Amino acid sequence: MRSRRALLFFLSFPLLLTSYLHRFLLPLLFSFFYFFFLASILCYFLSGKINHFLQRCTSFRYSEKDKTAAFLALPFVLIQISRSNIALDYDSLRYGLRSAWILFSPEGKGGGILSFVQAFFSSHGLINAVYSYPKGLELLTAPLSFFPGYGFLLAFQIWIYIAIAFVLYFLLRDRKDAELALGILTFFFFSSVGNMAITMKTDNLTLLLQLLSLYFYGKGERKNSLSMLILTYSLKPTAVVFSTLLFIGFFLDSLIKGTIGTFFFGKGEPEEKRYFHPFGTKKEGSTALLFVSLLFTCLITLRTFWITGLPFSTTFTGIFKAMGFSVKWPFNLDAHVDYSGALSLQETLLSFGKRLFFFLFYPVGEDMAHVGIAWSGIAFPTILFLAAGNALKMILRRFSSGRKKEKGDVKDIELPLVFFLISFFSLLSFVMLWQIDGNYYSLWECLALLLAFGSPLWKKEEERQKRKWRILLAPFLYLPALLTTLVTSWAGAVGFTPIDPINKGYYDHLSVEMEKQAERGSLPLFLKMAENPRNHVLAVSETPDCYRIPCVVESITDVEGSGGSPGLYDDPLYFAWFLKWAKTDYIYIEKSFLEEEREARAKEMLIQMANLGILIEPEFANLTKTQESLPEYLLVKVNQSRLEYAWREESYPVLTKEEEEDTKSVRNWIENGDASQDKCIQRVK
Repeated sequence: MRSRRALLFFLSFPLLLTSYLHRFLLPLLFSFFYFFFLASILCYFLSGKINHFLQRCTSFRYSEKDKTAAFLALPFVLIQISRSNIALDYDSLRYGLRSAWILFSPEGKGGGILSFVQAFFSSHGLINAVYSYPKGLELLTAPLSFFPGYGFLLAFQIWIYIAIAFVLYFLLRDRKDAELALGILTFFFFSSVGNMAITMKTDNLTLLLQLLSLYFYGKGERKNSLSMLILTYSLKPTAVVFSTLLFIGFFLDSLIKGTIGTFFFGKGEPEEKRYFHPFGTKKEGSTALLFVSLLFTCLITLRTFWITGLPFSTTFTGIFKAMGFSVKWPFNLDAHVDYSGALSLQETLLSFGKRLFFFLFYPVGEDMAHVGIAWSGIAFPTILFLAAGNALKMILRRFSSGRKKEKGDVKDIELPLVFFLISFFSLLSFVMLWQIDGNYYSLWECLALLLAFGSPLWKKEEERQKRKWRILLAPFLYLPALLTTLVTSWAGAVGFTPIDPINKGYYDHLSVEMEKQAERGSLPLFLKMAENPRNHVLAVSETPDCYRIPCVVESITDVEGSGGSPGLYDDPLYFAWFLKWAKTDYIYIEKSFLEEEREARAKEMLIQMANLGILIEPEFANLTKTQESLPEYLLVKVNQSRLEYAWREESYPVLTKEEEEDTKSVRNWIENGDASQDKCIQRVK
């Protein structure tokens, strides 16, 4: 395929055909144009030219090996596209895919930009820390949130995945004698990154910006490099750690080179410094982009601060508290703590060795649950071995003395510096965190890839042997990587979206969910909650299924679990305060979930709320026609008028006759699974 047009058709035809059959075509096309639009804006602030990104795309050059690598990498992209619609993972459903309801839904009547801004800076009664995370990705993709189905948001992540591959391509291309095509093909072997391409988690966009920062730093465009790092702080809480480590690596590299004084301004001609240039120069980077990145990140950080009282939730909370910040009630942002202090030195070393082995080769066990679903298989241990050797050799050669300098000696050591920094803190996390996630280490994997395939430092005799060894690497890793990608994802092994030869171009998630609700008999309650997207619902039911209800839903697991505030269960008064603060309209309860042993406290609290007359107007579902079975689902309205007394810490008034009937009906159902038959029949009708 020597023709650019023919190659494009050769690669795009299976992509578009697969997308159509799996109901992903329109999301893929619309998200492509939106991604192109955002990339063009970014390049405008880089260069001052609105068509700069288009020019870069049309001037892209590739070799025959690159074409082969693209063909061999295509199945990895097709796998993700084919299952994206049904691989809705816990975290994506929890917050990433529900922006239209939990982030941008206006609290009151009205519309326009003002209501949009007010909604964005509101907590919407959601207490868990994930809802106060940096929402940069959600803000960038806000227009896609209002399209039907979740596919348009998910397809945007596919283009980010492909963009990461291109940035790695540019980084490798800038390095002497790099195995360019082989390195890019190996990138697709990392199923940890690929699996993030079908989530609405922020990992891949954060990775893209971090790699762009490395790219711009290597080009000497320090302002652009800093801008990318600043933008990552608006996306992911852990960016505060890993992006800061990148900055430290760049700082050390500049210190070693003696270029600290020119970090923001390059060694341009004197006349270039006599006037302010908003788009900078190639030797310094864009001032406009730096300003925009600061403004955007400040806006996102302000939201977190406005809602919680801390600029970054769950990250360095102890440091911020020591500085004088305080967490607003009812938030509790101390969920992510380390467990290293509970172990002796010997136990810590044994635990570290075990975790490292499991992470690299065998991710099983409770603390590895989030590694197995974002695991890179056997590819990463192999690449890590090559990268560590190359990085060490680069640093030793850079600082070796007493020998004659040879052509090709290492000058730029920013890559091995940041690699060792990221490696150290990645390994440190094995000791500190109780549960580690595989997606924490995607930057570590990509840095290892760049060192393994982009830094051949051997002599000619060694180079022939090493190059041959690396070329043989891909065929042995290809099939295992393909299988690992097939059987892992952030939602588990879900298979592919069922093929539909005649479809409307996208997957209607709401219609599918309504069919599911109708089959199990809970559709009337589902429609009741969904009739107003601003309804605030506390769901005492299975996650993540309850997040599919199209309104402001928070699970009881969010309230009492990790990232929540379990202290609210200590007293009925506290829980009543929470219901008032959250402006809760309904509480939706599934009997099977409530009967689980771990939900005993939730069950007790709901009974207390019922006795206080706070749970009224019960509606039951899943009754047979003969009324022989007990109702499985319950929807109760929260009596806001009685919550006012709790809020003012006043005594509750005596229950009315109707409130007493509601209380008895709800309490009987919670305690015994039974309720007044007359009440049940009346509510169902």
